[in-house]
Amino acid sequence: MKHSGILISLAISALVVTPATAQQSLGDVAGSIKLKRPQGESIVIDQNSVKTTRGRISIGTESDFFRDTLGDCLTETRALHGLLMEARAGEAFYQEEWRAQVQEVGLRLDGAREELALVSPDERYEDAYGLAEMASTTAGDALGILLGAIEQNRPVFSEARRLSEEAIRTFERAQKAIGVATREETAQEPAPMINPIEANQVMTAYCGGRYEQGSDGFNSCIAEQRAAVDAIAGRSAPSVRLDATAFNLIRNDCRFEWSNNYAEQNRCEQRRIAAKRTQ
Repeated sequence: MKHSGILISLAISALVVTPATAQQSLGDVAGSIKLKRPQGESIVIDQNSVKTTRGRISIGTESDFFRDTLGDCLTETRALHGLLMEARAGEAFYQEEWRAQVQEVGLRLDGAREELALVSPDERYEDAYGLAEMASTTAGDALGILLGAIEQNRPVFSEARRLSEEAIRTFERAQKAIGVATREETAQEPAPMINPIEANQVMTAYCGGRYEQGSDGFNSCIAEQRAAVDAIAGRSAPSVRLDATAFNLIRNDCRFEWSNNYAEQNRCEQRRIAAKRTQ
C-alpha cells in the first residue's frame, strides 16, 4: 500500500525538472502538503526548516558565489547518499521519518542546484563549472530515481547510490579545479605573511604526527620548523636578487606544495631560487 507521504516526493520530483521560471517554489508546494502517519495522525512539514539554501544571500565575487553554491551542492549530495546508505537494509525505506528526511534533503539539493545554474563563470572557471554542471545533473538523476522508488513503494534504487557517489566525486573534482584556477590567478601575487598562531598549529600537527610531544625528537622537529619559518620570513626578492614575479611564483608554489612542512618549504625555495639564478 502506497504511503500518502509519496505526494511530497512526487511534488519534488516534478519540480526538480521544472525550469527555474516555474511559478511555485518547492517550499511553497511542500508547505501545503501533509504527511499521513499510519495511525492517521497528520504532520505538516515546516517549509522554513528546509529552505536553508534558497534563503542564503551571497556576498562577494562571482567566484565566491560559485564556490559557495558548489559546496552546498556537495553537502546535500552527500546527505542524499547517506540516506540511500541508510535504506540499504530496506527497513528505513518504509519509515515516514526517513521519507521526510528525503523530502528535506531533496528540497535543499534542488535549491542548491538552482543557485548553481545562476552562476556565470568567467573563462578561468569554465572547466570547474562544466564539472559542476555534470555533477548537478547526476545528483538530480539520483534523487529522481529515489523518488521514483518511493512513489512505487519498491526499494529498488541501487543505481541512485551509484549516481550519488559519481556526483560526489565530480563535485570534488570541480572544487579542485576551482583551487587550481585560483592558484594560477594568484601565483604571481605576493604571498601572505606567515601567521604565528597558524604556524604553531601546523608545526605542532606535523611534528606531533611523527614524535611524541615533549620527546627529544619532537622538540628537535619544532626547532627545525621554527628556524625554517624565520628563514622564509627573512627572504625577499631583493635579498635573493630576483625580480618580484619570479620570486612570488617560487614562494607560492613551494607554499602550496609543502603547506604542512615549513622545513621542506624553505628547502624548496632555496633549490628553486638557486636554479632560477643560474638560468
